[in-house]
Amino acid sequence: MKPTILTQHNVCAFIGLLMALTILWSAKAEAKVQNFDMETAHIAVNDTVKELKEPAMVLEVNMDELHLKTLPTITFINKYGEVVAEFYGEKSEIEGKFKELLKSGSFMMSSGKHEFYLI
Repeated sequence: MKPTILTQHNVCAFIGLLMALTILWSAKAEAKVQNFDMETAHIAVNDTVKELKEPAMVLEVNMDELHLKTLPTITFINKYGEVVAEFYGEKSEIEGKFKELLKSGSFMMSSGKHEFYLI
């Protein structure tokens, strides 16, 4: 028998090396894309800073006149984490109107008065 380089062990090792090099190459390419995005964002920030250095008009805003969006009381999400429905108002009123929907959903978590259900 002649000793040969093309054994199953050597071929598997060579394929593993090629896979590792491919992973490193793709990670390096992805890092270049992220660096490019960061440079672009930095340029945009510098442009806005230059614009702000010029005299700006100051606006006086009365906080009572602003209609700030409140957090929903109950939020329904699907299995992909997408918001399906949001309910605003008192929890007792929502439970009275949508009993069947609340029973069909699974309670996931709450944050303060905000509750999340999975549909």
